[in-house]
Amino acid sequence: MINPSKLSFVRLLKCVISVGVFAATNLQTWLGRLLRKIHPGACVVLYYHSVTPDQRTRFAAQLDILSRSAEPIDVSKEVRLRPGVHYVGVTFDDAFENLVQQALPELKKRNIPATVFVISDALGKAFGPAGRTEKVMSLEQLRSLPAELISIGSHTVTHPMLPLLSEGEARAELMQSRRTLEGFLYRPVLTFSFPFGGFSRRLTELCREAGYERIFTTAPAFAFTDPGQFVVGRVRVDPTDWPLEFRLKLAGAYRWLPAAFALKRKIVSNRMLRLLFGPKGTGGQSH
Repeated sequence: MINPSKLSFVRLLKCVISVGVFAATNLQTWLGRLLRKIHPGACVVLYYHSVTPDQRTRFAAQLDILSRSAEPIDVSKEVRLRPGVHYVGVTFDDAFENLVQQALPELKKRNIPATVFVISDALGKAFGPAGRTEKVMSLEQLRSLPAELISIGSHTVTHPMLPLLSEGEARAELMQSRRTLEGFLYRPVLTFSFPFGGFSRRLTELCREAGYERIFTTAPAFAFTDPGQFVVGRVRVDPTDWPLEFRLKLAGAYRWLPAAFALKRKIVSNRMLRLLFGPKGTGGQSH
């Protein structure tokens, strides 16, 4: 079982490092303005999962911060960033029913567009880890979402960890979910997000073959640095995020995380090699 105090420490550490990234970015921007350099536009894509009734007030407060700090955009459409403007895209994974009941009214109040990634085989069912399942919206609720504000993307048929599947199984998850949703909604479904954030170069190729025009990961990064960007990074947010934490994520200050995870994987890999083969390829035996 994971120690909650350890989780809190890691969360705090991420926040502290992100404050440093935020400060460095602001300093760079200030110096650029001083030198009269044109500062390019920037975009951060957020992704939520669930907004429960007791979290609605905090979610609404986050949307107010978002509206004041950035220009909301529809990430399912063509995106071109104007110089000096900070943009934000809002997405939801899993299409839980509470999105309709709690999140949608708050999005409507502020006219903030969002994209919802749907598990095609989970509609109307309970979904999630054992003991923590939540109800996914029904087909009727999915069809009732206002098309002018909410776009629909695919999140596979059954929400598997795609890198663990055979290529044929992965292709079926990608293609069938899109076809099913298009049959339900009578309109194209051209965006996709990876369950658990699990993806690879080959999976991105399969997404192209399946007809998707834009796909989303869970790796925090500035989005749409290239107008034709196919693979777009996102940062996870929750209504329970601390206000400072949310502001930093919104600003793109958590974009250092993928590099940190890559470094961690390299360190762990090197440690395993030393354990297996020893410091100089001695097979772990000392002389």
